[in-house]
Amino acid sequence: MSNISNTEKRSYLITLIAMIIHALLVVVNLVVFFRKVPLSTAFDIKSGVLYYMICFIIQALLLIAFFIFVLSFIKNINKKDFFNSGNYNKIFFSSIIIMVYGTLNSMKSLIGVDVTYKELLSTTPYTTVLLLSISLMMLNFLTIYNESESMK
Repeated sequence: MSNISNTEKRSYLITLIAMIIHALLVVVNLVVFFRKVPLSTAFDIKSGVLYYMICFIIQALLLIAFFIFVLSFIKNINKKDFFNSGNYNKIFFSSIIIMVYGTLNSMKSLIGVDVTYKELLSTTPYTTVLLLSISLMMLNFLTIYNESESMK
């Protein structure tokens, strides 16, 4: 049982570190973006840059919300509160966030902006972090599965 507990603690720590790094990288990306792009271009409705930036910010906020759901889910698992009804909501909302994030990623490709802006506001590293977090969440599902098997 201590291996499971250690895995959960590591999962929580890795997720927390990933969330902090994500938040810092978003701030750095936005600072670099506004240093390189004039405000008149960034907030110009006709160029599409504003829409691209809005998608980027929404995706960043969705990923932070996802991290918060994952962290609270891991806390419940760590407390051995496997069958808490709140876990269902956390998993459900996490799934919805992932779907919206992916949809926004697809929609961004339809916004006709210059490649420079797409590079400055790239969500590729965040998508990788999201996939890592999903895998950590699935490892915690294994804990629930093992517990339910032992109760059988």
